[in-house]
Amino acid sequence: MIEIERERRARYLRTCRVLVLVSTATAVFYLSWLLFQAPPANPVLFRLLLAAELFNITQAAGFWYTIWNQRWNDPPDADFSRSAERVDAFVTVCGEPAAIVEPTVRAVTAIRHPRLKVWVLDDGQAPEIEAIARDCGAKYVTRTDRKGAKAGNINHALGVTHGDFVVIFDADHVPFPSFLERTIPCFGRTDVAYVQTPQVYRNRGVNRVAAGAHAQQSLFYGPIMRGKDALGAGFSCGTNVVFRRAALQDVGGIPEDSVTEDLRISLLLGRLGWSALYLSEVLAQGFGPVDVKGYFSQQKRWAVGALDILLRRRPFHRGMRFGQAAQYFLSFMYWFNGWAYASYIILTLSFLLFGLQPTPARNEYPIHFLPYVFATLFTIIYAAGFTLRFSGLWFTLASFPVQISALVDAVFRRSSRFAVTSKVGGGTSLRPVRVQAATVALLVAAIPVALLRAGLTPSVVNNIAFAAGHILILSGFVRLALRPEPRGDEARALRLEQLESEAR
Repeated sequence: MIEIERERRARYLRTCRVLVLVSTATAVFYLSWLLFQAPPANPVLFRLLLAAELFNITQAAGFWYTIWNQRWNDPPDADFSRSAERVDAFVTVCGEPAAIVEPTVRAVTAIRHPRLKVWVLDDGQAPEIEAIARDCGAKYVTRTDRKGAKAGNINHALGVTHGDFVVIFDADHVPFPSFLERTIPCFGRTDVAYVQTPQVYRNRGVNRVAAGAHAQQSLFYGPIMRGKDALGAGFSCGTNVVFRRAALQDVGGIPEDSVTEDLRISLLLGRLGWSALYLSEVLAQGFGPVDVKGYFSQQKRWAVGALDILLRRRPFHRGMRFGQAAQYFLSFMYWFNGWAYASYIILTLSFLLFGLQPTPARNEYPIHFLPYVFATLFTIIYAAGFTLRFSGLWFTLASFPVQISALVDAVFRRSSRFAVTSKVGGGTSLRPVRVQAATVALLVAAIPVALLRAGLTPSVVNNIAFAAGHILILSGFVRLALRPEPRGDEARALRLEQLESEAR
């Protein structure tokens, strides 16, 4: 859930903090056993288990720290008759279909502000996009090259516009008329460089890929971004964002040396002493990826860009407060999830195929591990307002090959270009999920091997249960690659959820 009603916020935050304390106690109970009581059976596998668990508990602790510190920004009512600010709204376009671009441009021109100018920045130089801009009363801007991708497109437009504030919308993100009435009042402090608002996917009812991508976004743009904002570590997310032009000029415009220019500029502005605000209100809705290839392409670009910043752009500096540094560290850390999940798959296969296990304490492990898992999952579910779908976690875990590949690319400086995520789908193919499919096949083949070798012992049962969980997660994603559309009842449920959300 992204928004929490004002009257519920105090109780919601208190409950979050109680759950954080419970989760912390169960994590300490589990970790103390693992570190000091669990006897190693295979030293290599035990170290692998220990590394994966320490990583995940660190991530969990980071989440608890984040939701403990949530805050809500409630801007005053806008009175544009008493102000004089000029606003330029940029709609960035690069090859998107006219059917997607036109609703966005029409919605942007309908935003309520007396001194708003709308600019369509078309890197595709398409006549139909120019016609849309003209019909909607917007200015049309293009350039002779596409240097710097989206960042270069915006920087070019900054050179021909003069507004005090710059609003950026991707071609598919349709804003509400109240967008500026809610965001401009947040700039009461002169040190606020930008105000970010949530991204939600209005096409989440199309199929399970769009619904899963939306579920991931909902947790991030809800309690996570509210917590980061409170700790001074919120960051620009590339669309549905308002920048103060003076702040952009202070860093020389949008940086063109990263495919995640939004995170890069957030860090650069923070280094110069600028601050940011996150407004936890849905003020625009866009399109998410609708097939696995598009989803993985989006995730790969975000991962490579973030990891390149971590490895080469010196994201941390002495002026950072502890909370800011911790939050940015957690943001980078997210892209290592794939390595941890791959470790759990390796541990399961090592036992099923070869009888190797990290610790022989088969009965003690679930006693110590399960309370921590259940407490952590319930804390996440509550923090998300009981709206979190399994697909949010499912999509993260099933993306492990993408995250591993992204780190390899970032380490070896393999080029990654900016690519617009397709919103119309590209058919079905097993190619994007060949690693997941091979892993499922190996896990299925390993189960009878373990049964033939050791019989139905408690250790075999435990590891078959883990294997079944991996198979459920990964085979589901393989199924999405081959058939992203839901069946009739699933489609109706997804569509109903979307309609209810739009009605709210």
